[in-house]
Amino acid sequence: MTQFKIAFFDIDGTLADNELSHELGILPRIPASARAALRQLKKNGIEPVIASGRNHLMLREFATELGVESLVASNGTQVLYKGKELAIHPIEPKTLRATMAEFDRQKIRYIIETPERFLATSMEVATKDAAARYIEYVNDIQKLPQNVVQLIVRMENRHHLQLENNSLIAEKVAPVVMDVHLAHVSKATGVYEILKKLNISPEEALAFGDEENDLAMFDVVGYSVAMGNACEALKSKAKFVTRKVGDNGIWHACEMLGLVK
Repeated sequence: MTQFKIAFFDIDGTLADNELSHELGILPRIPASARAALRQLKKNGIEPVIASGRNHLMLREFATELGVESLVASNGTQVLYKGKELAIHPIEPKTLRATMAEFDRQKIRYIIETPERFLATSMEVATKDAAARYIEYVNDIQKLPQNVVQLIVRMENRHHLQLENNSLIAEKVAPVVMDVHLAHVSKATGVYEILKKLNISPEEALAFGDEENDLAMFDVVGYSVAMGNACEALKSKAKFVTRKVGDNGIWHACEMLGLVK
């Protein structure tokens, strides 16, 4: 089998068990076996990297405790290697304003995300969202913040999000959440940027995921693992389907691949 040098992990539904209450936070939802797997991988020369739709501020809170130093954050719109920014892909202001205006017209509520800030024009979103402690409520946005990488949309009663500008994509990252970002950017581009930085070939990389926004990531690594709780589309693409998160799925996959013991 190929000697892997790097492993990319999604968080929600992959490292963290989504069947447990989100009010617990992320770390308490990560099984001890998954933490042990990350430690053993690193000890064996396989660098663990988190690849998530979440912002780096949220990821850094627990990444250090997991021994993870590099991040593909916000669906690849920001990439950090060893804590330093490697790449950032913000939405062009004109496109952003037009999209926000259309969402406002349709009464679609959203959060504006930059690497350092979250803004919401809805008080309810700002105070009741799962990430409420990060979100600033603003009554009106006269001046857009710099480097807006995503709009986070809660779908509520909607099943589809129509975007007028084809330079953007709406990507499902949770059952009722979609992230809107540049269409040419994804976890896959973030993975590629890190592989290029480290001069690692795709065949020497593996990835673990559970949701639709992991599909592109699976295309750019040599080996892909879908969790037992993953969506069917991802299971169909994966080279291996492991157990559910809460059933020690990460450890089981690493053990089956001979990466831990």
